[in-house]
Amino acid sequence: MSLVYNKKLSHSAGHRKRACDKLIKAGYENLFDYEIVELMLFLIFKRKDVKPLAKTLINKFRTIDGVLNATMEQLLEVEGVGENAFRAIKIINGIVKASLKSRIMKRDSIECFEDVISYCKVNMKHLVIEELRVIFLNAVNEVIADDVLQEGDIDSVEICPRSIMKKCLENGAKGVILVHNHPSGDPTPSVNDVYTTMKIKEAANTLGIVIVDHIIIGGERYVSLKTLNLLGK
Repeated sequence: MSLVYNKKLSHSAGHRKRACDKLIKAGYENLFDYEIVELMLFLIFKRKDVKPLAKTLINKFRTIDGVLNATMEQLLEVEGVGENAFRAIKIINGIVKASLKSRIMKRDSIECFEDVISYCKVNMKHLVIEELRVIFLNAVNEVIADDVLQEGDIDSVEICPRSIMKKCLENGAKGVILVHNHPSGDPTPSVNDVYTTMKIKEAANTLGIVIVDHIIIGGERYVSLKTLNLLGK
C-alpha cells in the first residue's frame, strides 16, 4: 500500500480552519454575508469547496436572512442544494429564531423593545399573509408567553378583542404587546389598525390589563403605535 498526500483536501481543511478562526476572533460583524453562509455550509458539506455555492446563494437571495427563509422550492432551484441541505438550513433558521425568543422570555423587565422587535421581525417579515402575534407580560414587564392568535389573508387579519382577553386571563398577563405584519412591506398603520387597537384597549381596561404597544412589521421596517401616540391615554 502506498500513501498519497492529497494537497486539495489539505488546502480545504486549512481554509475551513482559517474561516472559523476569523469568525471567532473578528466576530460576525467583520465577515461578508457570503462568508457566514459559507461557514453554515461547512456543517452541511464536510469536504466540498462551498465558497462558490455560498456566493450563489447570497446573489440569489440577497441576504443571510433571505437564504435562511427561502422555501424548499426556491432552494432546490440552486445547483448543489439538495433536500438534506434544505433541512439543515431550516434547522439553523429554527435555532436562530429560538435564540431570539429565549432573549425575551423571562428576562429582566423590558425597558427597551429592541429584542422584541428583532424576534418579531425574524418571525414575521417574510410572511405573505397578515398574522396577529400577542406577547404577554407579567406585572413587572417580563415576557411570560408568546402566541400567534390569528392568521388572515394578504391584506387583513380579523382581530377579536374577546379572544385576546381570554388568552390574557389564561396566561395571568397584566400587559400585552400586540404585533401584526403588513406583507406589502409598508408598516404605516391604517385607520382600521388604530380603531381595532382602541377596541382592544377598551376591553383590556375592564380587566386591568395594559396595552403596552402595538407594533406593525413591514419587511425590515416597523412602526410603534405607542411612539406615534396612537394608543390614547
